[in-house]
Amino acid sequence: MEPQKSAKPGETVWIIDPKHTTIEFTIRNLFFFSVEGRFTDVTGVAKRDEADISRSSVEATVLASSIDTNNKRRDAHLRSSDFLDTERYPRIIFQSVSVERGTDRDTLRITGTLTIRGKSREVTLNVTEVDHSRSPQGEEVAYFGAMIEIDRLDFGIKYGRGLIGRSVKITVYVQAVRQS
Repeated sequence: MEPQKSAKPGETVWIIDPKHTTIEFTIRNLFFFSVEGRFTDVTGVAKRDEADISRSSVEATVLASSIDTNNKRRDAHLRSSDFLDTERYPRIIFQSVSVERGTDRDTLRITGTLTIRGKSREVTLNVTEVDHSRSPQGEEVAYFGAMIEIDRLDFGIKYGRGLIGRSVKITVYVQAVRQS
């Protein structure tokens, strides 16, 4: 699925920079250990309408096989049908359904559909705009952060019940470049 990159009047389009964007996760393993990892291949588009933030949208795609826990055997197992089943479900997709102002001028509440392993659930991200600046090349760049917790069982990832925690804590760091 290729996101639509053209802007409507009054709208700015921001392309997620995959080289400077990470999605990190933490999950409990064996009751007191934690496994941490990240996805390294993230693409997407955010469209922002300052006049009416509710007309804004976000689409992001994560290549599921880009999972990296710094352990090749574990990563191969996480790609298998026991977990992400990356051969059948190569992409994790987030598509917003609503965007609204958050608790202050630097935050947004973005509700959307998260699809993992072909199962979709509605989630809400509390997003903070961390910074807004210009790159050395003169591009307008924005930095965003968000945290969310999901239940892996909601997405059909049932392997290791009782040994591996249900709750997955996810932290998203996005760098996006404004399109002219």
